[in-house]
Amino acid sequence: MDAVSISATFLTGRYHGEEWPPSPARLFQALVAGVKTGGYRARWPEVNGALRWLEESPAPVILARKTAAGGAYRLSVPNNDFDSVARAWAAGRPANPTELRTMKTVSPRAIPADAPHVRYVWPVSGGDAAALERLRTLTDCLFSLGWGVDMAYASVEMGDPPRDGYEEWAPSANGVALKVPVPGFLTDLEETHEAFTNRTKTMNTDTRPTVYRLQRYERRAAAGAPHSEMQLAWLGDRGPVHWHAAMEVAAWLRHAAAGALAGERNVDVNSFVLGHTEGQDDRSQRLAFVPLPSIGHPSADGRVRRIMFVEPRGGDGRVVDRLKTRLRGVSVTTEEGQRACAMAEDDGRLNKFYGARARRWWSVTPVVLHGHNAARGRVSVTKTEALLRRAFEFGGFDPGMIESVAFQQAPLWAGAGAAAKARVPGHLQGYPRYHVEVIFREAVQGPVLAGIGRYYGIGVFAAPGD
Repeated sequence: MDAVSISATFLTGRYHGEEWPPSPARLFQALVAGVKTGGYRARWPEVNGALRWLEESPAPVILARKTAAGGAYRLSVPNNDFDSVARAWAAGRPANPTELRTMKTVSPRAIPADAPHVRYVWPVSGGDAAALERLRTLTDCLFSLGWGVDMAYASVEMGDPPRDGYEEWAPSANGVALKVPVPGFLTDLEETHEAFTNRTKTMNTDTRPTVYRLQRYERRAAAGAPHSEMQLAWLGDRGPVHWHAAMEVAAWLRHAAAGALAGERNVDVNSFVLGHTEGQDDRSQRLAFVPLPSIGHPSADGRVRRIMFVEPRGGDGRVVDRLKTRLRGVSVTTEEGQRACAMAEDDGRLNKFYGARARRWWSVTPVVLHGHNAARGRVSVTKTEALLRRAFEFGGFDPGMIESVAFQQAPLWAGAGAAAKARVPGHLQGYPRYHVEVIFREAVQGPVLAGIGRYYGIGVFAAPGD
């Protein structure tokens, strides 16, 4: 036994906490709240040692399902401005504290159906066995994780848990900062709770825990190619670009990414971001800039309102995560230096098509073949299929994974157009391009990119569903 994990499953399909994945400190607080509630209090002597063990353990690796933005809503909450009521009373004027309300926007995350939804993994040794047994009692008491409405249950698993279908977040020197318990965190929680319950007796404006540390986490590996999605807010009179001009948006994104990563350690901006791979043996180690045309319903217009940054398959996700953080709120400029759009957090609406896990995939922008497919002046089906399989191999998919391919000039998605109408760089003008349906022998995780235009938005696939 070399690892132990606490797995949490959400029951309502939504999560309201501020961060994703939920921080280790948030899990710790939820475990304490569970065992301190109702009849579970009788188990407190059994679990105290397990909580102390969690305090003293290193920051865990977190395995989390990929979430999407849920439907936002507004609710009325107290605005905590009791001073105005007190001033009115002191002046002899009537005031009603129950009328102190304000509107709050709530934006929960949509949780996928596959469970468990998040796992926290710690290394262990044989001497930890007693504490680990107490963890079982502790997790039995958990009833929510996040807000009080985020009903959940937890369990303990011994050994290294399965990672398929999860994004792996590991402690690092970079990435998102999450709160992690340290020795003294449990005592601080108990003292904070005591101060909160007695706040009407003694003045204490801050009753939040303070004994913890901030640990940065980076996404180390994701199912499929690591990627981050962002939304484009188009500026001025410029509307969203149509699908056939996706390569123009990709060029703007490449320029913005190069600026955001300038001076970054361990990132070769010239080759990995700008694509200057001349003279390198492996030219596939490049970042892909993928505009996402709107698809998925009969009236889809194929305009680009969202984008993806995609690392090569087998990447660790560090670069795309940093770009998502650093480009939020940044304006993207055209090649002429004009502001075109601002980048914002994505709502996840198109991820079910472009980031799906499926066997059948249809191209949204056409695949550009890396060779000519004519024989005796006519298109050769055999040669075209061979070139397509080779294109998928260059995109990171072994030819043995493919069950069948089919190609045509007509679009497969509403909102797209004929393959010949897609704009391509000058050096690709002479190569054939087609819309393609590919069926894999087993479901693969998106995004799926293929062809020699895949680094700038040409050869992008989406899953139509069964």
